[in-house]
Amino acid sequence: MAHTIKIKRSETAGNTPTGSDLAVGEVAMNVNDKKIFTKKSNGDIVAIANFADTDSVVDESDVLAFTIALG
Repeated sequence: MAHTIKIKRSETAGNTPTGSDLAVGEVAMNVNDKKIFTKKSNGDIVAIANFADTDSVVDESDVLAFTIALG
């Protein structure tokens, strides 16, 4: 049986998750800004990937692969 994993995401430029949006270690992405975020154990939201380079293309399969790599 196939399972679908959905990453929290936004397509609004400049939109960043807040501390109440994510659990520690949870991943979110901003498709428009090409950034991937997570929440640290101290509550800080950090960008763990930034693909602002115009040659880079980030899609949900890239985020899924990165999430799996994080464990």
